[in-house]
Amino acid sequence: MLLLMRRQKGVVVVNRSESAGFTLIELIAVIVILSILATIGSGFVVKTMESYQRTQTRALLVNTSRQALERMTRQLRIALPYSVRITNTGSCVEFMPIAAGGNYFSPVPDAKNSAAATATIDASPVIVDFGTPRYVTIGAMTADEIYGGSPVSRASYASGNLVLTAAKSWQRNSINKRYYLLDDPQAFCVVGDELRFYEGIDVTAANVNLASGFSIVARNVAVENPASPQPFSLQMGSENRNTRINITLKFSSAGESIVYSQGVLIRNVP
Repeated sequence: MLLLMRRQKGVVVVNRSESAGFTLIELIAVIVILSILATIGSGFVVKTMESYQRTQTRALLVNTSRQALERMTRQLRIALPYSVRITNTGSCVEFMPIAAGGNYFSPVPDAKNSAAATATIDASPVIVDFGTPRYVTIGAMTADEIYGGSPVSRASYASGNLVLTAAKSWQRNSINKRYYLLDDPQAFCVVGDELRFYEGIDVTAANVNLASGFSIVARNVAVENPASPQPFSLQMGSENRNTRINITLKFSSAGESIVYSQGVLIRNVP
């Protein structure tokens, strides 16, 4: 920087040259400061974007898990309590949905009264609420009495109020003289990383055929404890206690995960 000095009447006057500018050190200092500010600003933007993406991912997981559990809850609550069972080494919960129900008037033939088997039951009119009525069940106490090739508490439904496809003698009467019409078995299964829904299952089969047709309820699903891969557990009801199904599933995506545990109560009306 060029300075011009001259004396005027005993006073020293300093004039700055018209060509004065920034020094190299000043320019370097400004560049360094701007670089630091840019680094801090870009890091803040990156962290903000990552936080936003994590929030979006968790929100998507919450929505997916809630929709899946809501669907499972709604369908399980219209199942016959004694038809619920855990199959496929704990990876499936199988059940038979109730299509209709009502009361019969006279005791049906059972193991206690030793009455002759009959294919016609005097009962209240049938109003089908859901699905297609395919089976009749009376006085069931366990899933083994409903499933299989020779069920003692299940018969094939034909038509009318309560007309069966063949004469039937039951294991026991219902304490409230109730009958239920059931549709084909359905099931929710965790297979790989998918939560699947199966319907039209063979009522005589011991397990769900995982190779049969299914619809996907949710993806990126896993069990909470891989060492004990059982997403479903069951507390069977009794004549005065509801059936409870415990569901524990882990939903994951992009490094984020949510574990949901929920119990579904199925009201028991024997």
